[in-house]
Amino acid sequence: MRGKDVAMGIATALLLFVVVAIVLLGATAYTPSREIRPLAKFYLEYCMNVFNKDWWAASPEAVTSMLWDYRGIDTYYETSVFFLAIISGVALFRIVEVKLGAEGKKEGKELGLSLIVKTSTRIVFPLILIVAVSVALHGHLTPGGGFQAGSILAVGPLLLIAAFSRHFLGNRLRLSEDKCLTLRSIGLILIVLVIALPLIAGAVALMQNQPKPWSPTSPFPAYVGPLWISGSLFFLNVAEFLAVGAGFTLLFLLLSIPEEDFRRILGL
Repeated sequence: MRGKDVAMGIATALLLFVVVAIVLLGATAYTPSREIRPLAKFYLEYCMNVFNKDWWAASPEAVTSMLWDYRGIDTYYETSVFFLAIISGVALFRIVEVKLGAEGKKEGKELGLSLIVKTSTRIVFPLILIVAVSVALHGHLTPGGGFQAGSILAVGPLLLIAAFSRHFLGNRLRLSEDKCLTLRSIGLILIVLVIALPLIAGAVALMQNQPKPWSPTSPFPAYVGPLWISGSLFFLNVAEFLAVGAGFTLLFLLLSIPEEDFRRILGL
C-alpha cells in the first residue's frame, strides 16, 4: 500500500510540474490581442446601455444577459438536459428507495463525524445558505446567477451528509428525495412560465426580456420601484437556483446510500 501511495504522489507531482510548465511557456509564447471581438463589443455596449435601449438586456452582468436574453433558448435546453440527467439518476436508484422502506431508517445520532466537525458544520451551513441566496438574488447585477447559486446551495446538504450522515437530513430535517424532486419540478415550471409570459403579453418571441426593435412589447420591466430586476432575468435566476439546488441535493442523497444497503437489497 505504501508503494502505491508513493507512486501516486510522484505521478501527481509530475502532472503538476507539466501543467505549470505548459502555463508558463504558453504565457511567454502567446500574447492576447488588445482588440475586442465584435461580438464582445456588442455585449459590452448593449447589456446595460441606458442611452440606447433597442438591444439592451437591462443588466450590468454581461454573462447573465448572454445566458438568459441573447441566447436564452440554448440555456433552456441546457437546463432541460440537466433535468433529464436528474431523472435518469432517480430512475437508476428507484428500486433501492422503494425497497429500503422503514428498515433503512436510522436515528442518525450515533452516525457522522466528530463533535468538532458537527459543531463547525452547524456554523458554516447557514452561511452557505446566505451566500447561495445572495448570489441568486443578485445574479443579474453582479457575477453569479441561478446555476452558480444552486450549486452553492447544494454544498450545504452535502456537508450535512458528510458530517451527520444522510439519515440526519431525512429524519431531522425532513429532506427527502421526493421533496427535492418536487422542488426541482417547481423550479422548471417557473422557468417555463417566465418563458411563455412574453407571448401571452403580445411579444413575438419566447423568452423576450426587454423590448426589442422587432418586438416592442415586453411584460417584464427593468425595475420595480427602487429595485432593479433586469426584467425576466431576476425571475429566471431564482427559478434556476431552485431547480439546480434541489437537483444536485437529490443526486447527493441518492449517491450517499450506504453500500451495505445495496448489497442487502441485491442479495450479495
